[in-house]
Amino acid sequence: MKVFAFLMALLIPLGAVAATRGPIVILSNDDFTPENGVVGGSGTPDDPYVIAGWEIVLPQGEPYGIRIENVDAYFVVRGCLIRGAMDPDGAAIYVNFSANGTIEDCIVRDSLNGILIANSTGFTVRDNYLAVKRLGIRVTGLERAHFDHDISSTNTVNERPVYYYFGLEGEEIEGLEAGHITVAFSRDVTLSGVKVYNGDGIYIAFSRGVTVQDADLFLNPTVAVTVYNSPGTIVRDCERIANSKLAGVKVFLSDGVRIENCGLYVNGHGISIDASNGVSAADNVFFKNAIGVYVSGAAQDVEITKNLFSKDRIAVKLESATRAEVTASVFSENDIAVEVGGAATAYTIARNTMIGCGYGVDSLGSRGTIEENLIALSNIAIIFEEAYKQAYPTGNTVRRNLLYRSFEALYLGTETRETWVYENLFWGYERHGRDLGRNVWAPLGKGNWYSGYTGTDADGDGIGDEPVYFAGGGEDPAPLMDRDAVGMILGALATFGKRTAVLVDAEGKEAEIEAFVADEIHERFLGFQALPPEWAEGFAILFMWEGPVKSKFHMRNVYLPLRLLLFDVEGKFAGEIPMEPSPEKIYEPQKQFLFALEIPEERWKALGLGEVRELILP
Repeated sequence: MKVFAFLMALLIPLGAVAATRGPIVILSNDDFTPENGVVGGSGTPDDPYVIAGWEIVLPQGEPYGIRIENVDAYFVVRGCLIRGAMDPDGAAIYVNFSANGTIEDCIVRDSLNGILIANSTGFTVRDNYLAVKRLGIRVTGLERAHFDHDISSTNTVNERPVYYYFGLEGEEIEGLEAGHITVAFSRDVTLSGVKVYNGDGIYIAFSRGVTVQDADLFLNPTVAVTVYNSPGTIVRDCERIANSKLAGVKVFLSDGVRIENCGLYVNGHGISIDASNGVSAADNVFFKNAIGVYVSGAAQDVEITKNLFSKDRIAVKLESATRAEVTASVFSENDIAVEVGGAATAYTIARNTMIGCGYGVDSLGSRGTIEENLIALSNIAIIFEEAYKQAYPTGNTVRRNLLYRSFEALYLGTETRETWVYENLFWGYERHGRDLGRNVWAPLGKGNWYSGYTGTDADGDGIGDEPVYFAGGGEDPAPLMDRDAVGMILGALATFGKRTAVLVDAEGKEAEIEAFVADEIHERFLGFQALPPEWAEGFAILFMWEGPVKSKFHMRNVYLPLRLLLFDVEGKFAGEIPMEPSPEKIYEPQKQFLFALEIPEERWKALGLGEVRELILP
């Protein structure tokens, strides 16, 4: 009978099942019994135990369809259909601390996770069909041997192949279309031009120097790219990393990872950085993520720079970090631009522009520096909110920021201590702020400039004679009289490059103008937005692209009329458009162009040029 059952199991075709039963649980070699679904075999290499032909329907609350742990006998799981593995921590087939197994020709349906292999060695996995809502095939462990398996591309996750790479060195893998890709214990491997969608993304584990570039990653329900114990990984030039419920890119225990020039859209976290040091996120675009960049696990020296965050609920959250830097970025219409948790210390938020955010900076951290930012059109520009004795923000510095056209410029909560506040511009506020803590105003003898200040300066020293009082008890004893003493370029604009442009008209007359250069996405997005017209009237911005475009222009959050001059790849004139401040109107050029020069209308008139013919960039 034993031989007959074994032969019958071999003859069961894919998709056919012999009988329905409940979950199979095998926790030792002694559990390979008929009662546990074994239909043949003796556990040797030539005669493995066989679990075959079962339809397993998991009852509610049961985490595993087939669970095998702590075995080293040879076995095969073949031709089983498993349904209803809906526990997020479970799986249809789960193997742990085991060896010498084969999983083949199985079907998983109506489940969250398919096949999970943990801390095990020497497995063969082939020809399985996995229709899942989270993970298809995932291998985990702590040793090299735990990843040394034969996992074939004949396995599919949601009808797309699984590619499993182990022990590669110096190879480039191009153009795959997959449901899942694993790269484990490899070095200097490049995944180029891959497309992974509606599966479970890319998993990089215990590797070094892996590069993922030009990838298209979308509709991967959990994480699009997981970087685990893999220092020096680079994710770059991926136009779309989108629609992953947990994260677009998750970095865990991996130092020196770089995420560059990627589009991260509608994810739980665009980038999640956990217990990883020296990670850099630069030149990316974030759109409608719950959190754009999330930093936790006491990560150190994280750099978030030159990014664009638009309509993310929280653009950057420094939950637990040391020496994290958020710089030179543009934030637009986020609920919170940067949120700093109570476990974050020695952070820097500098030279960013934040427009139309509920809060610009919301901090419970300590020993941080918030400087040279332009925060406009916020409910509260900078807030150290009430922590209800759960955190005590101490020793922060708020200096040289432009807090512009916001309802309230600054709020210092009850637990806030020893915050140094000086040389900021409080400009166009409904309420300049409140100080309910114990903080230090004008610590170096210079306070802040207030657009509503009516005091005098009898001795002409540039310091107002009357203090500015804040609700709750704060007092600025040395308000500045000269707005421009702080500087005229704050926010991300201060990080733009500059270039001399020469305009030539039809009569050969030339006009030389120094312009900020906007040649990166976040710079082109920003343009003249949120600049006070009193400053912007002296600026010009030269927009540049990599190739000819027909980009549209708007004047939302721009407060003075501009003249738009367009030029082709050779610098020849391609049209001009006068643009008026308006939150709704869109300006659409008729011809392609490579360069666009925006000049305030009054400055343009002062140049005295006739019909422009050419742009020269010396």
